[in-house]
Amino acid sequence: MKGSAVKYLLICVALSIAAPAFAGELLYFSTEGHQYKYSKNKNGAILHSVNPVSRFKGQGAATEIVTRTETIYLGKSCDASSEFFGTGTWGWANGGFIVDFPTGTVRFPRQEIDVPNGMHCQL
Repeated sequence: MKGSAVKYLLICVALSIAAPAFAGELLYFSTEGHQYKYSKNKNGAILHSVNPVSRFKGQGAATEIVTRTETIYLGKSCDASSEFFGTGTWGWANGGFIVDFPTGTVRFPRQEIDVPNGMHCQL
C-alpha cells in the first residue's frame, strides 16, 4: 500500500508541474501552431504570443529569421497591427478569424474572438 501511495503522489506532482502556465487565461491557436494570450483594451483586442515566434524576413540570400514574442493588435475598426508585419486588417466568419497583412496572414480557425464593437468586421 505504501508503494502505490507514493506512486500516486508522484503522478499528482508530475501532473501539476505539467499543467499549463496560463490556466484560466483565454488562449488562441494559429494555424502555424502558435499560442496567443487574449486581452482587450478600449481600442480592441490584443493577442500576445505565449512563446517566441519565428518569422522569415527578406528574400533570397538576404533572408533572415526573426524570433521573438509577438503581439497582434485587432482594432474595433477592423484594423490590425503587429511590430513584425506592420499594419493590416482583420475579419471574422463562421470558420474563425483572419488577420491579413501585406506581407503575411495569421489565421485562427474554429475560434471566435471578442473585439469591442468588432461585429461589423465580417469577412
